[in-house]
Amino acid sequence: MNSYFNRKQPKSTFSKVYLVSAFIILLLFSVVALISAVGTYRISIEGSENLLENRALDIAVSLGFTLERIGLRNELFPELVTTDRWDDLAFLALYDRDGTVLLHSNPLLVGRSRMDPDVERVISQKQPETRFSVLATGEEVFVLDFPLHLHLEQAGNGNENNIDHEQSRAPEEIEPVDSTGTYCLRVSLHPYPARRILRRANFQLALIGFSLITLWILTSFFLWAWRRNYRLEARLRKQERMAALGEMAAVLAHEIRNPLSSIKGFAQFYLEGATDPDVKADFSVIVEESRRLESLTADLLAYARPIKLNMKELDTERFCQDIKRSIGPLKGKVKFHMSCERLELRLDREKLMQVVLNLVQNAIDAVSEIKEGEVWFSVKCSGEFLMLTVEDNGPGLPLDMRNRIFEPFVTTKTKGTGLGLAIVYRLLQAMGGEISFRDREGGGIIVRIKLPLTPPKGAMDQEVYGP
Repeated sequence: MNSYFNRKQPKSTFSKVYLVSAFIILLLFSVVALISAVGTYRISIEGSENLLENRALDIAVSLGFTLERIGLRNELFPELVTTDRWDDLAFLALYDRDGTVLLHSNPLLVGRSRMDPDVERVISQKQPETRFSVLATGEEVFVLDFPLHLHLEQAGNGNENNIDHEQSRAPEEIEPVDSTGTYCLRVSLHPYPARRILRRANFQLALIGFSLITLWILTSFFLWAWRRNYRLEARLRKQERMAALGEMAAVLAHEIRNPLSSIKGFAQFYLEGATDPDVKADFSVIVEESRRLESLTADLLAYARPIKLNMKELDTERFCQDIKRSIGPLKGKVKFHMSCERLELRLDREKLMQVVLNLVQNAIDAVSEIKEGEVWFSVKCSGEFLMLTVEDNGPGLPLDMRNRIFEPFVTTKTKGTGLGLAIVYRLLQAMGGEISFRDREGGGIIVRIKLPLTPPKGAMDQEVYGP
């Protein structure tokens, strides 16, 4: 049996190392993928802005050469906005140093004047500026304010072959301007091409984020399933080991009980007829040790046999009185305090009595060798649960025993068998209860039992092998 479980341990250790390695690799992959996605998204944003900026600069430079060549024509900007070549244009405007609109894609705005700090700054610093702006219609556009240094020989279109045509134009179509000066050309573009790039970048970022979240969800589910399976396997191995120990204990108990009864019977018979004090003392030892072995075999059988609950009506007050009578006179100066809330329940009285007596007796043994030892026992109802508490002011429970306290043959007593708490744990499992230990302030241990008032489904035939 031991070699079987020893073979299982390396496999579990290997699985843990494998899972930790896989988790680290997954974490590194997620970090790299996230950094790559964020970097790609930032590059896409910068690329979209560069695309708009380059497009606007190209239009501004072309218009600069055109205006230098043909002069200021009011119909130039409206024609350019409506052409298919520059279909991404929102509007065009040319401002002088005073903020007067010299040309505009909307002819109604030509000649208007207002102080524009952006125009003034671009003309004075002679540096282009870009920004996103929202129009009165609510549409967002990309705006380039570009400084133009124009040398105009005369106001007009600058074409000598069209003198008659220029003379036929209305006087208001020709704006008088200085021959040389710096102007601000405002190019406004629809950000549709850049928005397409951003949409693709957003989609890729969302796709990567969704993939990572899905991957982590699946990984978490896998880890949860593996952990649950690992616990079930560990519990199954422990139950198999406890079942083997239980079978062995049952066999030993049956084999020991019959000859032990004979030994005790003959010892009691000769003890009653003996007159020599030495002989009586010898037979008294035999009888006492036989009784101790009988208690051990009874514990072995109690631990080995299947548990079946026998539900009966339970009066907690009478139950507490029976507990006090069963304890009997206490050794030394030990004080026993009891607090029982009166309740009418339906539980397995015998098994609950066995659990409580075991815990109370352990507490009494723990304080029997100290001065002013005290033990407290209480019963009360909390919602849908019955709460039983056993408390003492003894030396407490060593830390190295806390994880093994419910294993069979593990005890802190010099003469204990180590089966008492193992039996308690089995009985509580069958009744659907829980048991917990915690340190008591000022020294000692508090043992708390939590039992459901309604027995668990299938508890009548439940069989449990060990914790």
